[in-house]
Amino acid sequence: MADTTPAAFDPAPKQLGSTISCTAGATILAGQVVGFAGTGVSWTVHPAVLGTTSGIVGVALNSAETGETVTIASIGSVVKVCEGKGSAIDAGDWISASAVAGCVVTLSVASAAAEGVGVALEDIGANSTGYVLIFPWYVGKAAS
Repeated sequence: MADTTPAAFDPAPKQLGSTISCTAGATILAGQVVGFAGTGVSWTVHPAVLGTTSGIVGVALNSAETGETVTIASIGSVVKVCEGKGSAIDAGDWISASAVAGCVVTLSVASAAAEGVGVALEDIGANSTGYVLIFPWYVGKAAS
């Protein structure tokens, strides 16, 4: 199945934990997972892209253009996210940002490091949305 085409959607919070207001460093669509760009501009987030952005913050609750304020559902929030690779996610899977801006995939620990968004609370169909518990984390792997 093909990758998801990012589109704004209501993340339909079931529970809001921490929320944070940041500046959009690029166009952000409601429901996208967001993080910091490699350049790390203070309080400025972008749609998360595996291998490009880092420091996952959470999920955008509103759409925002560059320079506008975006409110982010963060640690402890239960919100919908969009699967990005065209492969289903199972409830209980650890999830990370995908190569599709603002979407998620099942976390692969085969990489040099692992950066997670949280855990899937329900099955999420390919190219569909589903609920996750947001708790961003990062684990680096020791050099060999």
